[in-house]
Amino acid sequence: MKKRLKNLSIQQRISYSFTLFFTVLVICIIFVLRGIYSSQMYEKLMQGRNYEDNLIVQQMAGLASNTGSCCNSIIVNLNNTLELNGSPLFYPNLYNTTTKKKILNIIENSFLLYPDVGHIAVLYNNGDMYEKERNRSYRSSDGNLELVKQFGKMGITTTGQWYYSLKIESAFSGFNLHYVKVLRDVESNSDVGYIILELDEQRLYETYQYKDGAPEVDIYLTDQNGMLLSSDDREAMEALRAAPDYDAQFAYSKEVLGHAEEKKGMSGFRVGSYQINDTWRLTTVLDVKASLSAVNNMTIVIIIVSLLLLCVFNALSTVIARRIARPISQLSEHMRKFTHSLPENLPDTDVENEEGILISSFNQMVRMNRELFENVTNEKREKRRLELALLQAQIKPHFLYNTLDTIFCLNSMDCYKDASRMIKLLADYYRLVLNKGLDWIWMDQELEALQKYLEIQSVRYNDSLSYSIEMPEELRAFKIPKLTLQPLIENAIYHGIKPKNGRGHILVTGELVDDWAYIYVVDDGIGMSRETFRRILSGEQKGADMDDISSADKMHSMESFGLKNVSERLKMYYGQGTCIQLDDTPIGTSIALCINLKRGGHEV
Repeated sequence: MKKRLKNLSIQQRISYSFTLFFTVLVICIIFVLRGIYSSQMYEKLMQGRNYEDNLIVQQMAGLASNTGSCCNSIIVNLNNTLELNGSPLFYPNLYNTTTKKKILNIIENSFLLYPDVGHIAVLYNNGDMYEKERNRSYRSSDGNLELVKQFGKMGITTTGQWYYSLKIESAFSGFNLHYVKVLRDVESNSDVGYIILELDEQRLYETYQYKDGAPEVDIYLTDQNGMLLSSDDREAMEALRAAPDYDAQFAYSKEVLGHAEEKKGMSGFRVGSYQINDTWRLTTVLDVKASLSAVNNMTIVIIIVSLLLLCVFNALSTVIARRIARPISQLSEHMRKFTHSLPENLPDTDVENEEGILISSFNQMVRMNRELFENVTNEKREKRRLELALLQAQIKPHFLYNTLDTIFCLNSMDCYKDASRMIKLLADYYRLVLNKGLDWIWMDQELEALQKYLEIQSVRYNDSLSYSIEMPEELRAFKIPKLTLQPLIENAIYHGIKPKNGRGHILVTGELVDDWAYIYVVDDGIGMSRETFRRILSGEQKGADMDDISSADKMHSMESFGLKNVSERLKMYYGQGTCIQLDDTPIGTSIALCINLKRGGHEV
């Protein structure tokens, strides 16, 4: 037997070994899966369900807490702001402008503090209602006694109650989720009305819908009384909304939750119940059999495929002997990778035949190429750093010279206050621009330096230049390369305002759209043609044509950073994630700077 095995060819040995190994492996997989799959998959399913439920509970707890806090905050502010003189029969004057403004301020502040609330109303027992939807106009109305009576029948107390809007003529006649709580006058200890908050049920649904993607799970969210607030059973929610009154809604909620509770004692179901801040209750029903059946079916498919592969490999066992040439194939594949990227080393071998020589030589070549690639990369990085330093070094000190000349003239004319102000502006400007030698600066600092620069220019041009900076808050939290916006301002002054020979205005604004920041510099000067803009951006023209400008303008061309240099500088930081373009405008010139914030890197 041993002699027969020794006489087998390498191809036969590999073929027999592979067939035997794969057969044993498939049989082991089949028996092992049958033994351990059920318990492990069930435990994993339960862990995943508990994790998903906890995520939903945390999200709902925050929302419920915010809603109750919002209602309490409004009640406290109304008691502190409006004087009810301790009389339960006294209500704010519906037609008093001061009263309306106070209530409106309380509602607006609540919108700012509690973003989940979409509609707030204050309803007094005399039928007067003050209400406002988020981002919409303020309204007040009288004659809402029917809604007061309806809340009285519902037994609304100071603990609050959830419900869907009833079908009556009121501001809350739409089918949305509402939280209503009694408004109590602290001084007289009497109930004077109700606070009504509106939430979008669709938003609740989307909150837990994205936390869970399993169709085998039913989710029910109820209040402390058992009223169904939201569920992923959208048919049940539609039926709930179709109920004619609160009692019908409550009865239907009990029926739906009863069906869910019945599944607690049934095999194949897992029912979880979670209390949320003593306000809401979350109930989840997991169909365990349905969840595991899909995985079981997949396992059966895998086993069948494995058996089919076993038959195929048994028939092709002789072909597998070609794996003898595997080292050569690996070497060929690695060599092919040279066209795209550096390949990895082949595993070292102690074989001293042709195979070992090829692998050793290839690994040595890979190491040499990797070292060469690293050297080239380092050289490119150093070249880029030097190019950035060269571009920044092009900021000449002529702006400083011109400003000092202006200060000297102001002193000569005994305008000491203006001279002192100019010195202070110049010092503040260079403090911001130098930025301790760092290349990146916060947008707030860039705008502050820009403001100092514009104020200095306003003095230099005898206050014939005005400006306004209206940058949204979301853009002020980003960093950009310093001295990015000043060249755009210089362009506006020397191409728009100065040739106008009159008073001019410059507007700096911007907007954030997705990952792109758009910064606009708009002037009301003489305007600029697209050809002129192209020449300036390409470097063919700096500030103005050198043959047609005065010595002062030539000085500006030397002091200016230049739109071309700004464009090149930004491309070094952002690559293709930036552009400078000329926008159409009826008066003057509008230049837009576009930056993809995701593609930039910066030194903090």
